[in-house]
Amino acid sequence: MYFIVASLLVAVSCSAITIRTLVGYNNLGLGSKLLISFLVIAGWTAPLLIGWIRKNDYLAGSFFNVVSYAAYFLFGLAFILFVMLFLRDFVWYLFYGAAKLFKSASWWINPKNITVLGYANVVVVLLALAASAYAVYEAVRIPDVKTVEFSTPKLKDNLSIVQLSDLHLNRTSSLRHLKNVVEKTNALRPDIILLTGDVVDDKIDRLDEYMEVLQGLKARYGIYFSVGNHEYYNGLYRIIKKLNAMGIRILFNRGVSIPELNVFVSGIPDAQTAAASSFFSVNFEKAVKGSLPEQYRILMSHNPEMAEYVTPVAFDLQVSGHTHGGQIFPFHFLASKANKYLAGSYKVNDVDLYVSRGAGYWGPPMRLLAPAEITHIVVKAALPVKVKKEKKVDEHLQEMINAQNFGLGL
Repeated sequence: MYFIVASLLVAVSCSAITIRTLVGYNNLGLGSKLLISFLVIAGWTAPLLIGWIRKNDYLAGSFFNVVSYAAYFLFGLAFILFVMLFLRDFVWYLFYGAAKLFKSASWWINPKNITVLGYANVVVVLLALAASAYAVYEAVRIPDVKTVEFSTPKLKDNLSIVQLSDLHLNRTSSLRHLKNVVEKTNALRPDIILLTGDVVDDKIDRLDEYMEVLQGLKARYGIYFSVGNHEYYNGLYRIIKKLNAMGIRILFNRGVSIPELNVFVSGIPDAQTAAASSFFSVNFEKAVKGSLPEQYRILMSHNPEMAEYVTPVAFDLQVSGHTHGGQIFPFHFLASKANKYLAGSYKVNDVDLYVSRGAGYWGPPMRLLAPAEITHIVVKAALPVKVKKEKKVDEHLQEMINAQNFGLGL
């Protein structure tokens, strides 16, 4: 309920500002003003409207797909247009103020000049449309492979991992796009594939065709899945049951050893989901149970901020997603405030962390300056080096459990 109210407040305020700027200071006809106002309001309210339609199954099939794409495109366009208008007016008033200060201001650079403002609005709208079109292209094209390298003395041979995160498969997703992602992933011939949450973003019984394609993923030593927040929203039990039947290993506060690789792969549920329900609580102790200190230990956590509670003895590498790298610039700045680790490689408490931008998108079919990716992680075998004596594993586990109970408030 809080999310709905907050979304409505944002939609109303942003719609009012945009409409006022575009039609409040010109001589457009009433029909044009009403049309512009309708499109702006439709754009800002699209996520709530489409969510309501989908939840109640008011529309189905290809017609729903068209309506959903159009509505979410309007939402992305409305966001980009709002940002551009805000930046334009900020720069314009700053420039005009400086001109007045130096007594060189003229009526033609006055932001209140209706004639100039009309032309400026047209230019901004065209730029917003161009940016939106490019953002759609970036979202729907097949993601590039991004190769990331780490090293460890725990491995005798190089380890090849493909991480796929945030596919957000739903009934409007492109089957062709998913097939290409699967083919591109398989072409890398990975040892293991890690699915780090938000793979499914719809009721699983609506995604039979997509699951059939996803089942085509191939890795020498298995495919592993950790839970994201959107699986929780769409019926986690059914999703887990389906993925398990497909042969995908579900790592929910547990891990598995891969002796041939000297690797231990573990997974925990999404931290936000865990905070909302004691049933889904994060349990580091269970997640690392059964591992050996000499194994290269990998933690799958949809939320990257769980790296704050991971220690170098318990895990060597954490792979995460969730952030989409901001998805649509300049939303990056807001996303970075909500997510300390936005995208790319980090070193947290001497543990390697990689945050994927994801291979799909959420909401608007757009990506602007935050390209999707198929992440190819290569962990290279390195010669061992002498290190200082570390704490016992049990002590680190206790630190993690304490952090879990105190720091996360679970």
